[in-house]
Amino acid sequence: MKKLLALVLALCLVLTAAAALASADLLSREGVYPLNSDKTITWYSQDSHNIHSDFADWHDSPFHVNLSKQVGVNIEWVLPTTGADGGVFTNTLLSDAGSNIGNLPNIMEAYFMNNANQYLDDEVIWDLTPYLEEYAPAYWAWLHSNPAYDKAMKTDDGRYYAFGFFREDGGWNDSYQGPVVRKDWLEECGLEIPKTISEFENVIRVFKEKYGAVFTSAFSPRFYQMGMSGAFGAYGNVNPDYLYEIRDGKVILAQSTDEYRNWLRWFSGIVKEGLVDTDLQTVDDTNVQQKVETGLSGIAITSMGQMNLWNNHMEAAGNGRPWIGIPYPTNDAGEIYSIFGGSGIGSITGVVTKSADEETMKLCLQVLDYAYSKEGFLFWNYGIEGESWVMSEETGLPAWTDLVAKDTSNDPMIKYNGTTWSGSCIQATNLLYLKNSQASIDANDAWYYLGMGRDTDQLDKVLEVTSGHKWPTGVTFTTEESDELDLYNASLGTYVVEQCTSFLLGNKDVNDDGLWNEFISGLQQYHIDRVLELRQNCYDRYLSR
Repeated sequence: MKKLLALVLALCLVLTAAAALASADLLSREGVYPLNSDKTITWYSQDSHNIHSDFADWHDSPFHVNLSKQVGVNIEWVLPTTGADGGVFTNTLLSDAGSNIGNLPNIMEAYFMNNANQYLDDEVIWDLTPYLEEYAPAYWAWLHSNPAYDKAMKTDDGRYYAFGFFREDGGWNDSYQGPVVRKDWLEECGLEIPKTISEFENVIRVFKEKYGAVFTSAFSPRFYQMGMSGAFGAYGNVNPDYLYEIRDGKVILAQSTDEYRNWLRWFSGIVKEGLVDTDLQTVDDTNVQQKVETGLSGIAITSMGQMNLWNNHMEAAGNGRPWIGIPYPTNDAGEIYSIFGGSGIGSITGVVTKSADEETMKLCLQVLDYAYSKEGFLFWNYGIEGESWVMSEETGLPAWTDLVAKDTSNDPMIKYNGTTWSGSCIQATNLLYLKNSQASIDANDAWYYLGMGRDTDQLDKVLEVTSGHKWPTGVTFTTEESDELDLYNASLGTYVVEQCTSFLLGNKDVNDDGLWNEFISGLQQYHIDRVLELRQNCYDRYLSR
């Protein structure tokens, strides 16, 4: 466990008690930009920089247009078509390029980490190792400001290949979703904020008896990732991205443990009692919002942004702002194993493809480097000073101008910034403070700090619970490992998710030893032992970087 905790501490940055300004620690590149190049580069973004719905395409988007002006390089954006699945779009781009890599965009932002070796060995992307320090000095300095950053952005053999996404203050906003409750109903029923899983269940039960309300959540993308399994000593729920847990230095299938089975027992039990939304598996954020605003639920799992939306709508309807965030429930002894969270290092990265010749590649590095400079950090988070933001005399931090503050469209800041979701950049904590209400910020504090408050002296516990069991960001398989895992991953993930969802919702009785043992033995047909062996080898190499 000590080895595990040491790893967690190396992977995470501790969130300070107040929002900081990362640009104070970034390299100034004043006078370098604009580069005034006559070249054009192409830039693909899978999920990070989609166009605000107010605009027809990127040519109308202030962020996309102004970035070209700031860096002094013409950027042609390639983005998934509206409504398209980003992952499918990326795979189509790579597949269509085939052996003609010249058809790829010069810069591509997608999920390259696990298979980086394969892309490097196949000469799809550039090995940036010989070039970063000279052509991306701000990024190079940022990487070397924290060992965890450096470790995540290279392969086991030390090849740098990626520009990463980083949370300014570490993992605080990686725990951006969790349990919420109607405070007014708690008070009406004489209940305290629930801390243990039994207290959590009691709130659901009382709300059902008094208001006819049940527990609900958008199954995807909220509940199916983690749920509240950490109260049972388990990790993950029924999401294929949450199958592999690190436990005492070993890679295991999270859904195969006795603790996970206990989580399924509890949840399927309250499903059977009628305490859970019967539409749980199919509802999305929009459906859940309609349910909570009409009093069909008083306790749920959602995100900071969604809770903010609920309160805004309910206040406009004259119902106040009743929703508050509450800590993830512990077991009845006050212990908690895991929650939804991460290390503050994103899994989406920017790479330079071999469609760029060496000179164009160097220009791409300079363009990407801008985001990690003092000046670029401010632009990427807030846009153009004096237009979308000004420096607040009161806080000493950026604040929106009326251009953003009085814009009633959804998430208006993404018209002007590039860090709201992800990307090759550093997301400012202050941006999240500007984006969310105080109630949502307090909710995130309750989730991330496990209900202990920002001043807790148990930050080692916080880091262990929020990211200590998660498959690390930046792990890279060898080409041979990638090829072999590709044979197993999809079918194994589908099998585990389908089986566990059936147990979770009571379609299969998790208490039936025969059915459970059938599920466990069925893993063998999907080569689970070999999958875990390959992942363990990969994880051990990562630890040795």
